[in-house]
Amino acid sequence: MLNPAHCKASLSGPQRGFSLLELSIVLLIVGLLLGGLIMPLSARVDQQRIDTTRMQLEEIRDALTGYALAHDALPCPAIPASNGQASATASGCTRQHGFVPAATLGLPGSRNADQLLLDAWGNPIRYSVSNSDADSDGNWDFVRPGEMRNVTLANLAPGLDVCSTAAGSSATACASGATITATAPAVLLSLGKDFATPGSADEQENVGATLGGGPSGRSYPVASDEVFVSRTMSTATGSGFDDLVTWIAPGTLYGQMVSAGRLP
Repeated sequence: MLNPAHCKASLSGPQRGFSLLELSIVLLIVGLLLGGLIMPLSARVDQQRIDTTRMQLEEIRDALTGYALAHDALPCPAIPASNGQASATASGCTRQHGFVPAATLGLPGSRNADQLLLDAWGNPIRYSVSNSDADSDGNWDFVRPGEMRNVTLANLAPGLDVCSTAAGSSATACASGATITATAPAVLLSLGKDFATPGSADEQENVGATLGGGPSGRSYPVASDEVFVSRTMSTATGSGFDDLVTWIAPGTLYGQMVSAGRLP
């Protein structure tokens, strides 16, 4: 049988707490565990944004093709002052390099103050069109309704290039062995996570000019020539690359337009 006096003595004895050293060790372990959770979470958020933007670019590409089937031409790029609409005039596009004309295409998604469609990082998605004019009539072949039919399939020659590296490329062509495509009628571009600070030569190749004039008063970097770079993503210092690039393949565009009776 338990001795009440013994129990009382045990309960009333000194109670030992954590020392400062033990608390420090516990906090260090908790910090390490939290750090191990935060890093993968950040990486998962980045990957989710990449996947979301890739899917968005594919949807835009499909919408552009659908527009061409309905109008016999691709839409012109939007500019900050065009309120999300294609920036076209009676004589053609006002710009070769600009932004996705989301209002013209009827696309959903977040817009900024200039009504430009945004990627998962909140940056406008760029859109460029070929300015080829195979019959030298002053009309860009791919953005003037009926012009592709006038030029004929045999003579169409879209001129946007996508390269695996900017090294050795010119303003109109990829370096030898670096060509992914040299015949894109249109290119779509997201500048990725580091859109505000493109660092590597490959990222800088994708933006070489600025375009402003919208309600926000902001100027945006856009392409300045016929060449774009698309390659594996990298965070390496000096050669980082997180741009997302896609384009309309001419064969796909022509095939769908032929099937729809829009060509030849």
